[in-house]
Amino acid sequence: MGALALVGCQTELERGLDESQANAIVVALDEHGIGASKAAEPGGGDAPAFSVSVAPDDVAPALAILRSEGLPRERDPGLGEMFGEGSLVPTATEERARMTAALSGELAQSIESIDGVLDARVHIALPQAQAFGLDAPRPRARASVMVRYRGTTPPFEEVAIQRLVAGAIEDMAIEDVAIVSVPSATAPESERQLTQIGPFSVSRGSASGVKAALATLLGTNLVLALGLALSFVRASRIRREADEAAAKDAKK
Repeated sequence: MGALALVGCQTELERGLDESQANAIVVALDEHGIGASKAAEPGGGDAPAFSVSVAPDDVAPALAILRSEGLPRERDPGLGEMFGEGSLVPTATEERARMTAALSGELAQSIESIDGVLDARVHIALPQAQAFGLDAPRPRARASVMVRYRGTTPPFEEVAIQRLVAGAIEDMAIEDVAIVSVPSATAPESERQLTQIGPFSVSRGSASGVKAALATLLGTNLVLALGLALSFVRASRIRREADEAAAKDAKK
């Protein structure tokens, strides 16, 4: 019972997440050796919310991991969200700004879907039609992309990101897309995955199970020690009673 209580003791780390955010947190923590559980919150309706819990001893390192990996990641608005609401008759400036933001969000989501990419931001500069004359050459659109990734080596080729962005925007060439790659500052693998339990070093994901096993072993040893003590007392009493009975028979 003590072991089950220790294993079942969990601390809520994040709540109010959609399922993709919760899954991303669970996967990131598992990759760092921390076991996490996802649970649906009651009363979610059509869009259920989820919470993520970890063992109490893993709360501090788990929060550090989420901070370093930018989780939970806010979803950038795409075309559907950006044009789903707004004024009845938007101005040309509003329409242009919303289109730029929507394209940036869609492209950021596509880049973030690459395995190993933690976060992406896309900044687009579209030329204004009033900025050049009828006979002047039309200036090309430009974009800047900042990508934060896990590890020390980018999990993508910069030219692939440039082609992705340039292919989605009219009058943009791949040389007009600037890429800034930023590695995520994380602790060394050995420091992330091991924790101390007395003289033992174990992975963070198995720390709760090891503690439960040690508690069960300690409880079993205490029960055995108590049983041995009771057996010794009982044997001593039986021996004393036998000696007293033998002494009485000898007197007779």
